[in-house]
Amino acid sequence: MPEQPFTERRKGPRFAMIAEADATEVRGGGSLLHVRISELGAGGCYVDTLNPLPPSTQIRLHIEHGGLACVLPATVIYVHEGIGMGVRFDDAPPDQRAILNAWLAEMGAPPSQ
Repeated sequence: MPEQPFTERRKGPRFAMIAEADATEVRGGGSLLHVRISELGAGGCYVDTLNPLPPSTQIRLHIEHGGLACVLPATVIYVHEGIGMGVRFDDAPPDQRAILNAWLAEMGAPPSQ
């Protein structure tokens, strides 16, 4: 049976949102990428970058949008070489999850858990 595309396996929808961000590798020297978020959902986001990190890389995303900043642990799930990467949010502290929920509420999304 063929594998489902990532969009069909998501637990929730993603919404268009442009935000500046930094992605820092958790392991392996902690390299820093200045990136842009183009889609956001309760479970993850799409990160625009010419130099995506390999799948399974654990990162810390520092996202700034609308005067708020949020730091979320995440894992790279898939890569589009030279374009970007899809990431899944890992367990985030409640205060950071609240900021994410506020952004999602602005876009008409239900709050995440």
